[in-house]
Amino acid sequence: MRKINYAFWIITIFFISLIIYAGFIEPNRLVIRQENLFLPYWQMQNFKIGVISDIHIGTKFVDLKKLGKVVNAVNSQNPDLIVFLGDLEGRYIAKSKSDEVTDILKQLKAKNGVIAILGNHDFYPPSTVKNILKNANIPALENESITISPQLQVVGLKDMWHYKFNPDDVIGKPNIPTIVLSHNPDYFPQITPDVSLTLSGHTHGGEVYFPFLGAPFVPSKYNQKYRKGYIVENNKHLYVTSGIATLSKFRLFNPPEIVILTLNKQDKNNITTNTPVKQGYIKNHFKVPNSLR
Repeated sequence: MRKINYAFWIITIFFISLIIYAGFIEPNRLVIRQENLFLPYWQMQNFKIGVISDIHIGTKFVDLKKLGKVVNAVNSQNPDLIVFLGDLEGRYIAKSKSDEVTDILKQLKAKNGVIAILGNHDFYPPSTVKNILKNANIPALENESITISPQLQVVGLKDMWHYKFNPDDVIGKPNIPTIVLSHNPDYFPQITPDVSLTLSGHTHGGEVYFPFLGAPFVPSKYNQKYRKGYIVENNKHLYVTSGIATLSKFRLFNPPEIVILTLNKQDKNNITTNTPVKQGYIKNHFKVPNSLR
């Protein structure tokens, strides 16, 4: 009986500690995740991209101080390009915080500038986030492309929860190395194989993740498949960042992150045609809203 009591208290303390960690400690962390990728149709060596997504400023754990910390962290990596993949979150900014947010975002520095797209949380109040980005001198691409150099084109897609379109009609057939920015990774199967890399956020990595079991909720119709990280399918390359914010108020085994990708040319010695499909015993109950199907 005494052994049973010990086991009960050990298990109880473990789960209480896990809840405290997931609810107060991990959401306050900020990690810099470094990845080296070898890409098809790519020409440059050691081209460094800073990837930021899903800041959701004004939500729990993300205030102006945290935004400044994010900016300083990505700047410290001296990236060649910074991309922001959406969901700055307009509701909090609309409450007289626009100037402060603009001043902080203006501090982002990269050799080839900063480029943004809009996420599904960036449309209300109308134009709030667009104006912030404009005033911070950050172009927001909406089914548009921008040529960084003769060796790089960046295409930004509109948010798939607000617009219906065929990504191929926007991307076309690239004649120079191309990176596609898509807030939602669910567009990835429709991306042309001529694209070197697709970058996405939106999923938050599921926020709470259990090893081997998966994340209980991923806002993707593909379940765990595009939850987080580096995915290669038939030599098409995708990277999904888990972003900064914590809408559930919990993060577990999935800390807020800034991703620094170092991009290199793919050759016969470093070709990755497919990565293992992310699996999980937890089935996702996410459903695309009827109005968006």
